[in-house]
Amino acid sequence: MTPSENSDLFHLKNPGLAAFLSWLLPGLGQMYQGRVFKGALFALCILGMFFCGVQMGEGRPVYCYYEINPDRMENQDGAVRRFRNYGYISQFLVGLPALPAIVQTKRFDSPDNTNELDAPVDEQFEGVLLGSEEGLPQKVIGSINLKQVPGLRGPEIEGRFQGILQPSGEKIDLELRESNFNSGRSLGRKISADPKRYVSLEVAKVVEGPEGLGSSLQGTIPRPFYNWYQVPLQDQQLQDMNARLGKRWELAMVFTWMAGLLNILVIWDAYEGPAYGYKPQTAKNDGENSPPSSETADHQTGQKQTPPDAKGQA
Repeated sequence: MTPSENSDLFHLKNPGLAAFLSWLLPGLGQMYQGRVFKGALFALCILGMFFCGVQMGEGRPVYCYYEINPDRMENQDGAVRRFRNYGYISQFLVGLPALPAIVQTKRFDSPDNTNELDAPVDEQFEGVLLGSEEGLPQKVIGSINLKQVPGLRGPEIEGRFQGILQPSGEKIDLELRESNFNSGRSLGRKISADPKRYVSLEVAKVVEGPEGLGSSLQGTIPRPFYNWYQVPLQDQQLQDMNARLGKRWELAMVFTWMAGLLNILVIWDAYEGPAYGYKPQTAKNDGENSPPSSETADHQTGQKQTPPDAKGQA
């Protein structure tokens, strides 16, 4: 039965538009057709399954491709080895919730996605001090201020860290600068599939704190949500997710895949209409399709039909 035939039984409005809306956002096509409860139910189930998978995977199971050791492993032509995430085909069927992955892929591959500092940073920091007299890393937490300044070899990063040593709780205040041996790698890339951005700077001066704290500060600062959500994964990040989450990571992927596959049925329902339970034909057709009554049949044949019991008595 085609959509035009279904429209006589159930008003589907524009089936093509309804199907597109249901792909864009599960259940939206049904709401457009006036089937609000059914559309809301579809949206709740499919989007709930999709975002449940996203939450289980710590916001990172939706991506277009992943890189294998981008700093070391290259093809013969010098290009970074990349592998497509074919599961994204299923995730794409959820529509709008999965589309940021395409935009984030473009941003990740952009020449503007560098290790440079675009603007001054004032963020919470968590990491370690290395190179202490004791030879052991010392955990620190606090706030870090970073800015870019002119240098002999181009722009350099300077900063200041104020926080406490753990577990002693002793206050420290450090002036930081970019190491000559670590130039260009003091910060992680601006856009990457990790909620935290790597920081590695040299301790230029101990303003407050015990002597012999350490020679370098390494740790992480928060990365804005729009700079890590649905960004392509790199090899180390993918290995970390598998190691930390185990089966939970695989289950997160399956949930997002299943949500997309189930939305195929929602799109078909919006285009074709309900599979069962059609309403009967309109009242004007009832007379045409209903069987003739006994009186009408008698009038047409000119004979009065005798009940079977009456014939037996006769």
